[in-house]
Amino acid sequence: MSIRVCTDGLSFCVYAPSEAEPYKYITYKVNHTISLAANLKQALLNEPVLKEQYQRVNVLVTTPKFTTVPVVHFKSEEIEDIFSFNFPKEAPQHISYNVLRRSGIAIIFGLEKSIYQLIRDDFPRARFYASASTLIEFFAEKSIFGNNKKMFVYLHESEMTVYCLNQGVMLFANTFPVKTIDDIQYYILNVWQQLGYDQIDDSLLIVSDKNQHPNLASKISYFINKVETIDPNEDFRNTITKGHTNIPYDLQTLLVCGF
Repeated sequence: MSIRVCTDGLSFCVYAPSEAEPYKYITYKVNHTISLAANLKQALLNEPVLKEQYQRVNVLVTTPKFTTVPVVHFKSEEIEDIFSFNFPKEAPQHISYNVLRRSGIAIIFGLEKSIYQLIRDDFPRARFYASASTLIEFFAEKSIFGNNKKMFVYLHESEMTVYCLNQGVMLFANTFPVKTIDDIQYYILNVWQQLGYDQIDDSLLIVSDKNQHPNLASKISYFINKVETIDPNEDFRNTITKGHTNIPYDLQTLLVCGF
């Protein structure tokens, strides 16, 4: 089973290969008058899918609170100091990390301590992953095709996360809050300019959950020549998640990347 925790939501995905329909994906109806931790506590008490026993439980943390460190400089005993330096005003967090061998970096990320403890109490062997970790590993492989630099933009909830790679090497990763298509264009073009990307030769690839901002590609193509909208069905056509477009893109990358 996989639990996805995002800024204001919870969802659960169960994989049962012996079933005719192996994936069951459930979006939990969050009560926004109480905290996300309180919502999780209620879900653990009331959701039947969370009362079963599983061989493995993955927790995907879709959060803007992550930072990257090259593996050659990474020391696990320093993760709390690094996180608190980058996010000094955050509420108490449990700090975790993932080491990305393919990309040569470590992702340090936080999860609210109360949420972390609730999950640990019910699933003591749960494994925690940042959304950034699964996406960077997945995009790193995609970025090696062709001889140009690539910017991947993932639109999800009310945020956009930008990953810039050159032949598998990560150049930039950050999350921005967005409300309108103009916000998205602003951040894309700003990062594009900062990194010295070429408007003619380098590529912009956009993927979104729930087909957010379908006109983005056509609008931004006035500024960038090579713009592509990623079709999740095409990305995962040869994987176990094929056809499950209701599952968020980052969660699908977790399910197929073999973490």
